[in-house]
Amino acid sequence: MKSLLDEWRFVLQGKFVLIILIVPLLVSALFGYLFQNSQINEAPIAVVDEDNSLYSRQFTDKINASQYMNVVDVFHYAVTPDTLMANEAYMAVIYLPRGMEQLRLQGKQVNVGVLIDNSMPAAVSNIRNGVQELFTVENTTTSMGKLKAMGVSDEAAAAIIAPLSMQQRLLYNPTSDFIAFMVIGFVNVTALGITIGGAAAIVPRLRLEGKLQEELTRPIGLWLRVLPYAMSSTISLLLVFGVLKQLGGLRFAGSPLAFLLPLILYTLVVTVIGMLVGWTAADPAKVTLRTYPIVYPSFMLSGFQVASIMLPHSAQMLGSLLPLTWLFKFIRGIGYRGGSLTYYASEIGVLVLMLGVLSLGVGLMIMKENRKLSLNNKMKEITA
Repeated sequence: MKSLLDEWRFVLQGKFVLIILIVPLLVSALFGYLFQNSQINEAPIAVVDEDNSLYSRQFTDKINASQYMNVVDVFHYAVTPDTLMANEAYMAVIYLPRGMEQLRLQGKQVNVGVLIDNSMPAAVSNIRNGVQELFTVENTTTSMGKLKAMGVSDEAAAAIIAPLSMQQRLLYNPTSDFIAFMVIGFVNVTALGITIGGAAAIVPRLRLEGKLQEELTRPIGLWLRVLPYAMSSTISLLLVFGVLKQLGGLRFAGSPLAFLLPLILYTLVVTVIGMLVGWTAADPAKVTLRTYPIVYPSFMLSGFQVASIMLPHSAQMLGSLLPLTWLFKFIRGIGYRGGSLTYYASEIGVLVLMLGVLSLGVGLMIMKENRKLSLNNKMKEITA
C-alpha cells in the first residue's frame, strides 16, 4: 500500500495525469473533425454530351440532381478521359453518345459510358452507387406520358423503350489494388520522415563541430548541403517503385524520366524544410521531435489514406501546404494515369514556388545567424 501511495503521489505531482486526460481528448476532437464526412457527396463529374438533345440535357440534369455527383462541366465534343482526369478536376466522366434521344425513341439500346478514376478507391464507391441508382430509376420510371410531354407523337410513344445500358470502366487501378495507394503511401511517409530528419540535423551538426561560422560565409555552399539527402531520397523512391512494380505488380504507366523532375523537386523541398526545421536545435539528436509536425499531418492529410475530397475544406487547404500531397498527385497523374509533364505545369509551379519560398527562409536564417555572430563579436571586443 505504501508503494501504491508513493506512486500516486509521484503521478499527481508530474504531468502524466494532465497529458492522459488532455491528449486523447484533443486527438478525438481532431479526428472527429477530419473524418466527419464518411462519404463523398457532390463529387465533381464531367459529362461529354455529344447528342446535345432535350433528352440528353434532361439526363445530365438528373445526374447533377444526385446527392453523390456534381456536374462541373459539360462538353459537346469528344474528349479523352485521360485529358479530363489528368489534374483530378473530375472524379468521373460520363459519355452520352450521339443520337441518344433518337435511339431511345426508336426502342434501341443506348450505351452510356461511365469512366471512373479508381486511383483512390475509397473516394469513388458512392459515385458508382449513385450512377447505378440513376440508371435503375431511369429504366423503370420512363413512361409514355413522359414521352408525350416531350412532344413525341403517339406512334413513337407506343414504341418499345429499350433500357439505357451502362458501360462502366474503372480506370488507373481497376482491381483496387492496395499496392497503388496504401503501400505507396506508407513507404513515402517513411521516406519523408527519414529524409527530413537527416536534413534537419545539418545545421546543428555544423554548429556542434564548430564549422557553422565558416559555412555562413558561403550561403550557396550551405544550401547545397541538402543535395546529398535529396538525391539519396530520389534514388531510394525510384528503387521503391521499381521493386513494387516487379514484385508487387504496381501499375506504373507513365515515363520514369517524366516523373524524375517532380520527384527531384519534391525531395529538394523536403530537405530544405528539414534544414529550416532543425536550424535552431542545439544538438542533432534533438531534431526528431521537430519533424513530427510535418510527418504526422502528411500521414493524415496528403490524400493517400483518405481522399482529400472527403476532408473538411480547411483540412484540404492545410494539406495543400504539404509537399507529400503534391507528390501523390504526380504519382497518380504520371504514374497511374500515364500523363505527360505538359498536363502538370501548375503542379510543378507549386513545387518550384515552395522551393523558392523555403530557400528565401534559409537566406533569412543565414542573415539572422550572421547578425548574432557579429553582435557576439562586438560584445567580446567590448569586454576585452
